[in-house]
Amino acid sequence: MRVALISSRYPFPPWRGNQVRTVEWIEALSQHRLDIICPRPDGEALRDVAAEFHHYPLGLVSRAGSFLRAAVAGRPLQEGLYESGPARRFVSDIIRASSPDVVIVQMVRCAWAGEAVEETNPSIPIVFDAIDAMGLHFERAAMNAAAPLAVAYRAEAARCRRRERAVVEKAQISVAVSQRDLEALEAPAGRGRVISVAGREVQATSVEDTAPIVLLSGNLGYRPTVQGAEWFAREVWSEVRKRVPAARWIMAGARPAPAIRRLGNLPGVEVHADVPDLGEYLGSARIAIAPMSSGSGVPMKVLEAMAAGVPAVVHPWAAEGLADGSDDAVAVASHPEDWINCLADLLGDAGAARDLGERGRDQWRQHYHPDVVAGKIRQVVYDAADSAC
Repeated sequence: MRVALISSRYPFPPWRGNQVRTVEWIEALSQHRLDIICPRPDGEALRDVAAEFHHYPLGLVSRAGSFLRAAVAGRPLQEGLYESGPARRFVSDIIRASSPDVVIVQMVRCAWAGEAVEETNPSIPIVFDAIDAMGLHFERAAMNAAAPLAVAYRAEAARCRRRERAVVEKAQISVAVSQRDLEALEAPAGRGRVISVAGREVQATSVEDTAPIVLLSGNLGYRPTVQGAEWFAREVWSEVRKRVPAARWIMAGARPAPAIRRLGNLPGVEVHADVPDLGEYLGSARIAIAPMSSGSGVPMKVLEAMAAGVPAVVHPWAAEGLADGSDDAVAVASHPEDWINCLADLLGDAGAARDLGERGRDQWRQHYHPDVVAGKIRQVVYDAADSAC
Protein backbone atom coordinates (compact mmCIF):
# COMPACT_ATOMS: atom_id res chain seq x y z
CA MET A 1 0.00 0.00 0.00
CA ARG A 2 1.15 3.53 -0.74
CA VAL A 3 0.18 6.33 1.63
CA ALA A 4 0.81 10.07 1.41
CA LEU A 5 0.81 12.34 4.45
CA ILE A 6 0.61 16.12 4.06
CA SER A 7 1.84 18.20 6.99
CA SER A 8 2.68 21.82 7.72
CA ARG A 9 6.02 20.98 9.36
CA TYR A 10 9.04 18.79 8.79
CA PRO A 11 8.79 16.29 11.66
CA PHE A 12 12.35 16.40 13.02
CA PRO A 13 13.28 17.13 15.69
CA PRO A 14 9.84 16.26 17.10
CA TRP A 15 9.46 19.17 19.52
CA ARG A 16 5.83 19.99 18.73
CA GLY A 17 2.74 17.81 18.92
CA ASN A 18 2.10 17.65 15.17
CA GLN A 19 5.74 16.67 14.59
CA VAL A 20 5.42 13.89 17.17
CA ARG A 21 2.26 12.74 15.40
CA THR A 22 3.99 12.61 12.00
CA VAL A 23 6.79 10.49 13.47
CA GLU A 24 4.13 8.11 14.80
CA TRP A 25 2.63 7.77 11.31
CA ILE A 26 6.10 7.07 9.91
CA GLU A 27 6.80 4.37 12.49
CA ALA A 28 3.34 2.78 12.26
CA LEU A 29 3.45 2.55 8.46
CA SER A 30 7.07 1.48 8.14
CA GLN A 31 6.01 -1.68 6.25
CA HIS A 32 4.23 0.39 3.61
CA ARG A 33 5.41 2.96 1.11
CA LEU A 34 4.98 6.37 2.70
CA ASP A 35 5.36 9.81 1.11
CA ILE A 36 5.63 12.80 3.45
CA ILE A 37 4.71 16.11 1.78
CA CYS A 38 5.82 19.02 3.94
CA PRO A 39 7.93 22.21 3.90
CA ARG A 40 11.71 21.94 3.79
CA PRO A 41 13.26 22.20 7.28
CA ASP A 42 15.06 25.37 8.29
CA GLY A 43 18.63 24.48 9.19
CA GLU A 44 17.78 20.90 10.11
CA ALA A 45 19.54 18.04 8.35
CA LEU A 46 17.24 15.65 6.53
CA ARG A 47 16.74 12.38 8.38
CA ASP A 48 17.09 8.92 6.90
CA VAL A 49 13.77 7.33 7.84
CA ALA A 50 11.32 4.87 6.31
CA ALA A 51 9.56 7.51 4.20
CA GLU A 52 10.16 9.55 1.07
CA PHE A 53 10.05 13.31 1.63
CA HIS A 54 8.71 15.87 -0.84
CA HIS A 55 9.09 19.52 0.18
CA TYR A 56 6.52 22.00 -1.06
CA PRO A 57 7.61 25.64 -1.47
CA LEU A 58 6.79 28.31 1.11
CA GLY A 59 7.76 31.56 -0.59
CA LEU A 60 7.33 34.73 1.45
CA VAL A 61 5.47 36.65 -1.26
CA SER A 62 3.08 33.82 -2.15
CA ARG A 63 2.40 33.12 1.53
CA ALA A 64 1.62 36.77 2.18
CA GLY A 65 -0.86 36.77 -0.68
CA SER A 66 -2.46 33.54 0.55
CA PHE A 67 -2.71 34.93 4.07
CA LEU A 68 -4.59 37.97 2.82
CA ARG A 69 -6.88 35.84 0.66
CA ALA A 70 -7.66 33.61 3.64
CA ALA A 71 -8.57 36.67 5.72
CA VAL A 72 -10.90 37.98 3.01
CA ALA A 73 -12.47 34.56 2.37
CA GLY A 74 -13.09 33.84 6.06
CA ARG A 75 -10.73 30.85 6.15
CA PRO A 76 -8.33 30.22 9.08
CA LEU A 77 -5.41 32.61 9.06
CA GLN A 78 -3.05 29.79 9.98
CA GLU A 79 -4.15 27.94 6.84
CA GLY A 80 -3.24 31.02 4.84
CA LEU A 81 0.28 30.89 6.26
CA TYR A 82 0.93 27.52 4.59
CA GLU A 83 -1.12 27.71 1.42
CA SER A 84 0.16 29.11 -1.86
CA GLY A 85 -0.39 28.55 -5.54
CA PRO A 86 3.01 26.88 -5.97
CA ALA A 87 2.36 24.65 -2.95
CA ARG A 88 -1.02 23.54 -4.34
CA ARG A 89 0.52 22.72 -7.71
CA PHE A 90 3.36 20.84 -6.01
CA VAL A 91 0.92 18.69 -4.00
CA SER A 92 -1.14 17.98 -7.12
CA ASP A 93 1.98 16.94 -9.03
CA ILE A 94 3.10 14.53 -6.28
CA ILE A 95 -0.36 12.99 -5.96
CA ARG A 96 -0.64 12.59 -9.71
CA ALA A 97 2.79 10.96 -9.95
CA SER A 98 2.54 8.68 -6.89
CA SER A 99 -1.17 7.66 -7.02
CA PRO A 100 -1.42 6.88 -3.28
CA ASP A 101 -4.08 4.52 -1.97
CA VAL A 102 -4.81 6.84 0.97
CA VAL A 103 -3.91 10.46 1.76
CA ILE A 104 -3.63 11.79 5.31
CA VAL A 105 -4.22 15.54 5.63
CA GLN A 106 -2.82 16.78 8.92
CA MET A 107 -4.52 19.63 10.78
CA VAL A 108 -6.86 22.33 9.48
CA ARG A 109 -3.89 24.41 8.34
CA CYS A 110 -3.45 21.85 5.52
CA ALA A 111 -7.09 21.90 4.44
CA TRP A 112 -5.97 23.51 1.17
CA ALA A 113 -3.92 20.42 0.43
CA GLY A 114 -6.98 18.23 0.85
CA GLU A 115 -8.69 20.34 -1.80
CA ALA A 116 -5.69 19.89 -4.09
CA VAL A 117 -5.88 16.10 -3.66
CA GLU A 118 -9.60 16.07 -4.38
CA GLU A 119 -9.18 18.19 -7.49
CA THR A 120 -6.35 15.95 -8.74
CA ASN A 121 -7.96 12.58 -8.03
CA PRO A 122 -11.35 12.61 -6.25
CA SER A 123 -11.33 8.81 -5.90
CA ILE A 124 -8.47 8.79 -3.35
CA PRO A 125 -9.81 8.41 0.20
CA ILE A 126 -8.70 11.14 2.61
CA VAL A 127 -8.06 10.75 6.34
CA PHE A 128 -8.24 14.07 8.18
CA ASP A 129 -5.87 13.85 11.14
CA ALA A 130 -6.94 16.99 12.94
CA ILE A 131 -4.75 16.10 15.94
CA ASP A 132 -6.28 18.93 18.04
CA ALA A 133 -9.54 20.67 17.17
CA MET A 134 -8.19 24.13 16.44
CA GLY A 135 -11.58 25.76 16.77
CA LEU A 136 -11.72 24.49 20.33
CA HIS A 137 -8.11 25.54 20.88
CA PHE A 138 -8.75 29.17 19.95
CA GLU A 139 -12.07 29.30 21.82
CA ARG A 140 -10.26 28.31 24.98
CA ALA A 141 -7.43 30.75 24.24
CA ALA A 142 -9.98 33.56 23.95
CA MET A 143 -11.31 32.74 27.42
CA ASN A 144 -7.83 33.24 28.89
CA ALA A 145 -6.84 36.35 26.93
CA ALA A 146 -7.53 40.04 27.38
CA ALA A 147 -9.04 42.21 24.67
CA PRO A 148 -8.21 42.83 21.85
CA LEU A 149 -6.37 39.50 21.64
CA ALA A 150 -9.48 37.67 22.85
CA VAL A 151 -11.46 39.15 19.95
CA ALA A 152 -8.86 37.95 17.47
CA TYR A 153 -8.84 34.46 19.01
CA ARG A 154 -12.64 34.19 18.87
CA ALA A 155 -12.62 35.21 15.21
CA GLU A 156 -9.97 32.60 14.38
CA ALA A 157 -11.92 30.00 16.39
CA ALA A 158 -15.00 30.62 14.24
CA ARG A 159 -12.95 30.37 11.04
CA CYS A 160 -11.35 27.12 12.20
CA ARG A 161 -14.70 25.63 13.23
CA ARG A 162 -16.20 26.28 9.80
CA ARG A 163 -13.19 24.95 7.96
CA GLU A 164 -12.86 21.85 10.16
CA ARG A 165 -16.51 20.96 9.60
CA ALA A 166 -16.05 21.31 5.84
CA VAL A 167 -12.98 19.04 5.84
CA VAL A 168 -14.63 16.49 8.12
CA GLU A 169 -17.67 16.26 5.83
CA LYS A 170 -15.48 15.26 2.88
CA ALA A 171 -13.00 12.99 4.68
CA GLN A 172 -13.62 9.25 4.83
CA ILE A 173 -12.33 9.19 8.41
CA SER A 174 -11.47 12.02 10.80
CA VAL A 175 -9.07 11.52 13.69
CA ALA A 176 -8.39 13.51 16.87
CA VAL A 177 -6.20 12.85 19.89
CA SER A 178 -9.03 12.96 22.44
CA GLN A 179 -12.77 12.43 22.67
CA ARG A 180 -13.16 16.10 23.56
CA ASP A 181 -11.44 17.16 20.34
CA LEU A 182 -13.32 14.63 18.22
CA GLU A 183 -16.66 15.90 19.52
CA ALA A 184 -15.60 19.45 18.68
CA LEU A 185 -14.95 18.34 15.07
CA GLU A 186 -18.55 17.05 14.78
CA ALA A 187 -17.56 14.06 12.67
CA PRO A 188 -20.50 12.14 11.12
CA ALA A 189 -21.49 8.96 12.92
CA GLY A 190 -19.08 6.12 12.31
CA ARG A 191 -16.46 8.32 10.65
CA GLY A 192 -14.56 9.62 13.66
CA ARG A 193 -11.74 7.95 15.59
CA VAL A 194 -9.79 8.87 18.71
CA ILE A 195 -6.08 8.10 18.42
CA SER A 196 -3.97 9.73 21.09
CA VAL A 197 -0.36 10.66 20.65
CA ALA A 198 1.91 8.08 22.25
CA GLY A 199 4.12 9.07 25.12
CA ARG A 200 7.75 7.96 25.04
CA GLU A 201 8.60 5.17 27.45
CA VAL A 202 11.22 6.46 29.88
CA GLN A 203 12.99 4.39 32.50
CA ALA A 204 12.67 6.58 35.58
CA THR A 205 14.08 5.91 38.99
CA SER A 206 11.77 5.11 41.89
CA VAL A 207 10.22 8.27 43.31
CA GLU A 208 11.49 7.24 46.74
CA ASP A 209 15.00 7.88 45.41
CA THR A 210 14.28 11.29 43.91
CA ALA A 211 14.84 14.77 45.30
CA PRO A 212 11.81 17.05 45.87
CA ILE A 213 11.80 18.27 42.25
CA VAL A 214 8.72 19.56 40.45
CA LEU A 215 9.08 19.28 36.66
CA LEU A 216 7.39 21.23 33.87
CA SER A 217 8.59 19.84 30.54
CA GLY A 218 7.88 20.02 26.81
CA ASN A 219 7.54 22.92 24.40
CA LEU A 220 8.29 25.89 26.66
CA GLY A 221 7.35 28.35 23.94
CA TYR A 222 3.78 27.04 23.60
CA ARG A 223 1.39 29.76 24.72
CA PRO A 224 -0.79 27.62 27.07
CA THR A 225 2.36 26.27 28.74
CA VAL A 226 3.78 29.78 29.20
CA GLN A 227 0.51 31.06 30.65
CA GLY A 228 0.24 28.05 32.94
CA ALA A 229 3.81 28.50 34.18
CA GLU A 230 3.25 32.19 34.91
CA TRP A 231 0.08 31.37 36.85
CA PHE A 232 1.88 28.61 38.78
CA ALA A 233 4.73 30.95 39.66
CA ARG A 234 2.36 33.69 40.78
CA GLU A 235 -0.19 31.65 42.71
CA VAL A 236 1.45 28.41 43.86
CA TRP A 237 5.22 28.17 43.89
CA SER A 238 6.16 30.45 46.79
CA GLU A 239 3.65 28.72 49.08
CA VAL A 240 4.97 25.29 48.10
CA ARG A 241 8.47 26.47 49.01
CA LYS A 242 7.23 27.59 52.42
CA ARG A 243 5.84 24.11 53.04
CA VAL A 244 8.80 22.26 51.46
CA PRO A 245 11.87 24.56 51.61
CA ALA A 246 14.08 22.09 49.71
CA ALA A 247 11.67 21.92 46.76
CA ARG A 248 13.03 22.81 43.31
CA TRP A 249 11.03 23.64 40.20
CA ILE A 250 12.73 22.65 36.95
CA MET A 251 11.44 23.66 33.52
CA ALA A 252 13.09 21.62 30.78
CA GLY A 253 12.26 21.52 27.11
CA ALA A 254 12.34 23.25 23.77
CA ARG A 255 12.44 26.93 22.85
CA PRO A 256 11.60 28.57 26.20
CA ALA A 257 9.77 31.87 25.77
CA PRO A 258 11.28 35.00 27.34
CA ALA A 259 8.65 34.83 30.08
CA ILE A 260 9.79 31.31 30.96
CA ARG A 261 13.42 32.38 31.08
CA ARG A 262 12.51 35.21 33.47
CA LEU A 263 10.88 32.72 35.82
CA GLY A 264 14.31 31.12 36.17
CA ASN A 265 15.29 34.07 38.39
CA LEU A 266 12.83 32.99 41.10
CA PRO A 267 14.12 31.14 44.17
CA GLY A 268 14.34 27.42 43.59
CA VAL A 269 13.54 27.65 39.87
CA GLU A 270 15.74 26.41 37.01
CA VAL A 271 15.20 26.63 33.25
CA HIS A 272 16.97 24.13 30.97
CA ALA A 273 16.60 25.04 27.30
CA ASP A 274 16.49 22.78 24.25
CA VAL A 275 17.44 19.61 26.08
CA PRO A 276 18.03 16.68 23.69
CA ASP A 277 16.39 14.10 25.95
CA LEU A 278 13.87 14.64 28.74
CA GLY A 279 14.51 11.19 30.17
CA GLU A 280 17.16 12.51 32.56
CA TYR A 281 14.75 15.10 33.97
CA LEU A 282 11.82 12.72 34.27
CA GLY A 283 14.12 10.24 35.96
CA SER A 284 15.03 12.72 38.69
CA ALA A 285 11.62 14.37 39.26
CA ARG A 286 9.33 13.60 42.17
CA ILE A 287 6.32 15.24 40.48
CA ALA A 288 5.43 16.44 36.98
CA ILE A 289 2.96 19.29 36.53
CA ALA A 290 0.63 20.51 33.77
CA PRO A 291 -0.96 23.77 34.97
CA MET A 292 -2.36 24.72 31.53
CA SER A 293 -5.94 25.98 31.51
CA SER A 294 -6.13 26.38 27.73
CA GLY A 295 -5.06 24.61 24.57
CA SER A 296 -6.49 21.40 23.18
CA GLY A 297 -5.52 17.79 22.65
CA VAL A 298 -3.56 15.74 25.17
CA PRO A 299 -0.48 17.35 26.76
CA MET A 300 2.61 15.32 25.87
CA LYS A 301 4.18 16.33 29.17
CA VAL A 302 1.43 14.42 31.01
CA LEU A 303 1.77 11.29 28.87
CA GLU A 304 5.55 11.25 29.24
CA ALA A 305 5.24 11.55 33.01
CA MET A 306 2.71 8.71 33.08
CA ALA A 307 4.99 6.58 30.90
CA ALA A 308 7.87 7.16 33.30
CA GLY A 309 5.80 6.42 36.39
CA VAL A 310 6.20 10.01 37.62
CA PRO A 311 3.06 11.25 39.39
CA ALA A 312 1.39 14.09 37.50
CA VAL A 313 -0.58 16.98 38.96
CA VAL A 314 -2.69 18.63 36.29
CA HIS A 315 -5.28 21.34 35.70
CA PRO A 316 -8.82 20.00 35.03
CA TRP A 317 -8.62 21.22 31.43
CA ALA A 318 -5.48 19.14 30.82
CA ALA A 319 -7.11 16.12 32.47
CA GLU A 320 -10.19 16.32 30.23
CA GLY A 321 -8.13 15.26 27.22
CA LEU A 322 -7.12 11.95 28.82
CA ALA A 323 -8.83 8.64 28.07
CA ASP A 324 -11.82 7.46 30.08
CA GLY A 325 -10.77 5.77 33.29
CA SER A 326 -7.88 8.15 33.94
CA ASP A 327 -9.50 9.76 36.97
CA ASP A 328 -7.14 8.12 39.46
CA ALA A 329 -4.12 8.06 37.12
CA VAL A 330 -3.30 11.73 37.73
CA ALA A 331 -4.00 14.22 40.51
CA VAL A 332 -6.32 17.03 39.40
CA ALA A 333 -6.03 20.43 41.07
CA SER A 334 -8.19 23.45 40.24
CA HIS A 335 -7.47 26.27 42.67
CA PRO A 336 -4.15 27.50 44.09
CA GLU A 337 -4.81 25.99 47.50
CA ASP A 338 -5.56 22.62 45.84
CA TRP A 339 -2.24 22.76 44.02
CA ILE A 340 -0.31 23.80 47.12
CA ASN A 341 -1.78 21.04 49.28
CA CYS A 342 -1.44 18.35 46.62
CA LEU A 343 2.18 19.18 45.82
CA ALA A 344 3.18 19.48 49.47
CA ASP A 345 1.56 16.13 50.24
CA LEU A 346 3.20 14.30 47.32
CA LEU A 347 6.60 15.89 47.95
CA GLY A 348 6.37 14.79 51.57
CA ASP A 349 4.94 11.31 51.05
CA ALA A 350 7.04 9.20 48.69
CA GLY A 351 4.68 6.24 49.07
CA ALA A 352 1.66 8.22 47.89
CA ALA A 353 3.73 9.63 45.03
CA ARG A 354 4.85 6.12 44.02
CA ASP A 355 1.28 4.78 44.05
CA LEU A 356 -0.01 7.63 41.89
CA GLY A 357 2.87 7.20 39.46
CA GLU A 358 2.22 3.47 39.14
CA ARG A 359 -1.47 4.06 38.39
CA GLY A 360 -0.46 6.55 35.74
CA ARG A 361 1.98 4.11 34.16
CA ASP A 362 -0.67 1.36 34.08
CA GLN A 363 -3.09 3.72 32.32
CA TRP A 364 -0.40 4.75 29.84
CA ARG A 365 0.38 1.13 28.95
CA GLN A 366 -3.30 0.45 28.31
CA HIS A 367 -4.12 3.51 26.19
CA TYR A 368 -0.97 5.34 25.07
CA HIS A 369 1.79 2.80 24.51
CA PRO A 370 3.37 3.26 21.04
CA ASP A 371 2.25 -0.24 20.01
CA VAL A 372 -1.36 0.60 20.89
CA VAL A 373 -1.25 3.87 18.96
CA ALA A 374 0.49 2.27 15.94
CA GLY A 375 -2.19 -0.41 15.73
CA LYS A 376 -4.94 2.20 15.68
CA ILE A 377 -3.13 4.22 12.99
CA ARG A 378 -2.77 1.19 10.74
CA GLN A 379 -6.42 0.27 11.20
CA VAL A 380 -7.55 3.75 10.15
CA VAL A 381 -5.48 3.50 6.96
CA TYR A 382 -6.84 0.03 6.14
CA ASP A 383 -10.43 1.14 6.77
CA ALA A 384 -9.98 4.23 4.61
CA ALA A 385 -8.50 2.15 1.78
CA ASP A 386 -11.38 -0.34 2.04
CA SER A 387 -13.88 2.50 1.71
CA ALA A 388 -12.60 3.15 -1.80
CA CYS A 389 -13.18 -0.44 -2.94
